[in-house]
Amino acid sequence: MSFALFIVRGVPAASLAGHYEPPQLSAGQLLGDWRATDGGVLKPAPGGRAELTRVPAHNDVDEDGDFSLCDGTGTWTLKGGSDLRDTDRDGVLVRLDGACGQETYWTIGGTAQDPELFVLFGDPDAGELRIMPRP
Repeated sequence: MSFALFIVRGVPAASLAGHYEPPQLSAGQLLGDWRATDGGVLKPAPGGRAELTRVPAHNDVDEDGDFSLCDGTGTWTLKGGSDLRDTDRDGVLVRLDGACGQETYWTIGGTAQDPELFVLFGDPDAGELRIMPRP
């Protein structure tokens, strides 16, 4: 009976789910550890420096595979979504100092209480999604 009332009232499913808005993070809110479940750590630091431990980064076109797990140091920059990667979502552009991997754009997602950074490597329909939440 209650199901019938639900249908009759015409409550759209979209109104129950709500509209998702990714968190708006400042550069200061991005500082500190972002940890993947596989042990990867991205640590943006003040001044645009970054430390990486087993962080996936895009491979160059002549390398095998879509990404490499990289260790070392590099730089990071908070980018507006329209600035890069044909997205309207803000993200973090990470560039490594060494020879491992290419620059990688980590999109900001999650919620204000539980933000995360994510990137999809490979085919958009069947690629590998890597997520780094704030611990």
